[in-house]
Amino acid sequence: MHRFVPAVGAMGGALLVVSSMATASSAPTVTAPAFALTGTAVGGVKTIQNGQTLTFAFTETNKGTRSAPEDLVVTQHRNVRVVAVTCVLPGGFAINPDGSSCEPGFLNPGRSASSVITTRVIGDSGQRASVTLCLTNENTGTKGPCKTISVPIA
Repeated sequence: MHRFVPAVGAMGGALLVVSSMATASSAPTVTAPAFALTGTAVGGVKTIQNGQTLTFAFTETNKGTRSAPEDLVVTQHRNVRVVAVTCVLPGGFAINPDGSSCEPGFLNPGRSASSVITTRVIGDSGQRASVTLCLTNENTGTKGPCKTISVPIA
């Protein structure tokens, strides 16, 4: 009988370990980075005239649970000439772009980075001045989301 008790105790311990492993494997999985993209014509500009300066600001925010290298890339502009692009890192530090791309590096969950695009309106009355910006993941090449901001030209 004495040999039977340790054997049952060892089996109970093994079952406890297996049970703990099953519980650990049913833990929630970590989700991939998920980025939100917002944009605006700076200053609340609703209508603009030819020859005026129009500035757009786009902000990416990591809403996921992991960091990722998402670049802010100007993919199209209409009826404007891009004069300058400024990249703003989390914490407000401004850096130069790489062409029309802002590359803030790995963006941690809950953090944001921005691209500020200064333009000169070259379109005619009745047209729209616009900039389209897309996020691009440096590791995977995945593109999106994208956002277009446009303002009527008076």
